[in-house]
Amino acid sequence: MTLYLLKKGVQVFLFTQKSPVTVVILSIVTCGIYAIIWYWNAINELYKAGGKSVGNLEPLVQFLLFFVYVGGIFFAINANDNLNAVRVQKGQAEVDNKVLYIVLALLCPIIMVYLVQDEMNKLA
Repeated sequence: MTLYLLKKGVQVFLFTQKSPVTVVILSIVTCGIYAIIWYWNAINELYKAGGKSVGNLEPLVQFLLFFVYVGGIFFAINANDNLNAVRVQKGQAEVDNKVLYIVLALLCPIIMVYLVQDEMNKLA
């Protein structure tokens, strides 16, 4: 987790690169324990990088919402918003995957984990 400076003096957060396939396999093998750890790390990294949060919720509150089922929806929205904030910082076009992430969070969260980690790797 490092920072670097752009020409305009704006700090941009670099995401920790992890293989999305490894994240999925470890999540399945550990019966979801690794996924919980990954969510915690991803929430913190995304929040530090983009600084956006639905309802201005702190990362700890967002993480606790995972255990009430709506956390996946909050994560999907925040992930999309923060990934787009990083894209804008890097001068790239925004990509709206919010609906895709929400649907996957409800139906098949492991695919959402894969996609979000893949996007984080691309922006690292």
